[in-house]
Amino acid sequence: MKKFWSLLLVVCLVLSMTACSTGNQGTDSEQPGEQPGQEQPADAAQPVQEVKPPEEAPPAEEVQLTEEEQKGNLIPGGYFNKIDYKWGLYKESGGQGATEVKDGQLVVTIDNIGTVKHAVQVYCDGFELLQNAVYKVAFDMQSSVDRVIDWRVQLNGGDYHAYAGQEDVQLTTEMKHYEFTFTMEEPSDPAPRFCFNMGFHEIDGELAAHTVIIDNVELIILDDSNALASASGDIGPEINLNQVGYRTADKKTAIFRDSSKDMKFDVVETETGKVVYSGNVSGAVQTSSAGETVAYGDFSSVKEPGTYKITAENSGESYEFVIADDVYKELLEDAVRMLYLQRCGCELAKEHAGDFAHKACHTYKAIIYGTSDTKDVSGGWHDAGDYGRYVVPGAKAVADLLLAYEDHSGSFTDNAGIAESGNGIPDVLDEARYELEWMLKMQDEKSGGVYHKVTGLNFDGTVMPETVTDELYIMPISNCATGDFAAVMAMAARIYNKHDAAFADKCLAAAKKALEYMEKNENKGGFKNPGDVLTGEYPDQDDRDEYFWALSELYKTTGDPSFGSKLASVDIASLKSGLGWESVDLYGCYAYLTSENQDAGLANKIRDKLNAYIATVENNVQNDGYFSSMGEVYPWGSNMTLANNGVVILMANKVLGKDTDLAKKQLDYLLGANSTSYCFVTGYGTQTPDDTHHRPSQVLKKTMKGMLVGGANSNLEDPYAQNVLAGKPAAKCYADSSQSYSCNEITIYWNSPLVYLLAGLQAEK
Repeated sequence: MKKFWSLLLVVCLVLSMTACSTGNQGTDSEQPGEQPGQEQPADAAQPVQEVKPPEEAPPAEEVQLTEEEQKGNLIPGGYFNKIDYKWGLYKESGGQGATEVKDGQLVVTIDNIGTVKHAVQVYCDGFELLQNAVYKVAFDMQSSVDRVIDWRVQLNGGDYHAYAGQEDVQLTTEMKHYEFTFTMEEPSDPAPRFCFNMGFHEIDGELAAHTVIIDNVELIILDDSNALASASGDIGPEINLNQVGYRTADKKTAIFRDSSKDMKFDVVETETGKVVYSGNVSGAVQTSSAGETVAYGDFSSVKEPGTYKITAENSGESYEFVIADDVYKELLEDAVRMLYLQRCGCELAKEHAGDFAHKACHTYKAIIYGTSDTKDVSGGWHDAGDYGRYVVPGAKAVADLLLAYEDHSGSFTDNAGIAESGNGIPDVLDEARYELEWMLKMQDEKSGGVYHKVTGLNFDGTVMPETVTDELYIMPISNCATGDFAAVMAMAARIYNKHDAAFADKCLAAAKKALEYMEKNENKGGFKNPGDVLTGEYPDQDDRDEYFWALSELYKTTGDPSFGSKLASVDIASLKSGLGWESVDLYGCYAYLTSENQDAGLANKIRDKLNAYIATVENNVQNDGYFSSMGEVYPWGSNMTLANNGVVILMANKVLGKDTDLAKKQLDYLLGANSTSYCFVTGYGTQTPDDTHHRPSQVLKKTMKGMLVGGANSNLEDPYAQNVLAGKPAAKCYADSSQSYSCNEITIYWNSPLVYLLAGLQAEK
């Protein structure tokens, strides 16, 4: 019966336009990797025409249970009556193979067993394990050669340790039935992985190409009398707000999940319990992205510095918050310091890095892919939860830092707690320079083109960075990396000029050389991973916006009319708008509109472009009860888009005179005024992410402070999210789990717009 209702729920949710949904995956797809986030702004919500029900509703169609559900088998598609997307094939370390469902069985063709047991791994997701429950595992299997395999039910992330399993299960050329029992002794896991490791085993040695046939894979509960269910359902209070706090003069709004519950609310000083303000709960805004109809309590008149909470008779209490004019000072410093803690190629001393101290990592030369040549590309920042270094997102991160300083220098100090603190240069510039110095190494000295990234062939395990010894590979030059490089080097040339003129000149020369490469290699687009490379791709194929951005920054920095002439030939309206790693044209728009000697016609086109983007942001905010600028869909890295949109509003304030209130609303959302009740910056707020997909944090079992996590992802792009979040409204598709890399990873280029947003709002008087 439980399976019946689960299936019925799934069927209903397929019809929901705003609910979380899974993408299509073939059974022979590779294991989902840690993919870069999508930064595109969400479109405005489209009105939905009301459909009236017929006078007499037809009888409900009976839901047909699968054979697995009828037999209590928790493994989706385990009888292979049809292809199930929750089955897949993972390959690494030289493993090669393919799968297909044929005649009611899963046929695994193994061309190369690779060098490790999991080099060829058949896996299945989409079930849960309950603590203390007793399970039976059963399967039928044969191989065209005698060999052994391992079966495992394992954690699907982190160290991938097994909850249960059996090594060296002997297969023969005859189909045999295998059966095992185990008790789940660890805490319940709502999204584990079942797998067969069919790679290299020492007992077998090398094996020629062969075929393995699998059928009747079962995971059945034998005894759940003592089972402990995994946590589920919405968590957090009925009243949500910015958990970090507000400046004294800020507009302050508490958001009530249910507009029908309360008419009044109180602001209570937490230390004394004194009610300092009473107000009315008003409004009833239907918010489909959260599945709620929310109301508001305005307490802007509370200006006395202190720590408070909101209370209401039926909605209960909010989390605590602070009112103070310097309320964002520490958060801003930690957001910058996070980048220091992501440094690669140098020792992080305990004095500055605390528990995250480590020896220098990745200091050896990298191989230029496809050649035997090597090159020193040490330095830079680890991109995200993994240890790859990528020019495209790195350039976005540097641009945000440089713009934050250029526009709001008064918000930054020289005492953020990094190694260079106290050297007389703002720490934000020291940190940006560390990445810039690495980017300069990524430029090819002869051609001026810029290599796309330096990584291993696959993601590293869950280890500290200094323990990684795998070969590093420099991936081919891409136009998009080259254009981004040219833009940020032009920015650096003007911003560092008063601090280090020689460095500024070096950056300008590198920017011009990169632009020349782009112009000689027009329309060559972006980058695609070679077949044996599984690390983040950042596969932008359209380099027109990167070219526009590079020209705009070079024009702003030099005033050279030749760059202005080239800008006049760019089709501004055709560029895809954004401030992300893929679409960068709004950086170019802002650079030109803050330049001297603007061409009136070109400036008007750029203003139209910027105004059109802002109109979409404004419309989304006006139609969302939590003032989110996302609209109805929350893609991978939605928190970056929210921060980016806040940055765009602050930019528009400078060049178009736009009000900054919507930017503050995006920050409020990120810091807790959202339907998940999470402050999405680690270490801040009452409910904060503490199980991030970030290798150092996972190894040390301590979450690094000051990291902005990816946030809600209504596309459900990892197995954990698919298992736990299916059916939730789009804005609630978030899981605080290291297994959910599509929701809870961190990146340097998600922190960087947060730095700008905090600096810009802190600078307001």
